[in-house]
Amino acid sequence: MRFTKMRFVFCLLVTLSGCATSDLVKINDEYRILKEGGTMLLGTFRLATLKADALNEASDLCRKSDQDVRIIEELSQPVDIGVFARYELTFRCI
Repeated sequence: MRFTKMRFVFCLLVTLSGCATSDLVKINDEYRILKEGGTMLLGTFRLATLKADALNEASDLCRKSDQDVRIIEELSQPVDIGVFARYELTFRCI
């Protein structure tokens, strides 16, 4: 009985966690990072946090080759009912 209850709680937490996702794509000499948040209850849902994470990731990537980030385009969608926060950054390392 106790094992079943623990398994149920674990599955519930995994389902509700709403972890943020991140994708990095290279297209020719440009990079695109897409960050999508989770739910308002749990996970990263603040647009400012997603933007900071994407900019840090871009900076780390460019720093590996002794270059700086040049932002080409930024797109964002704030969190709303039924919609996760989303931030997309297109940049170059120069």
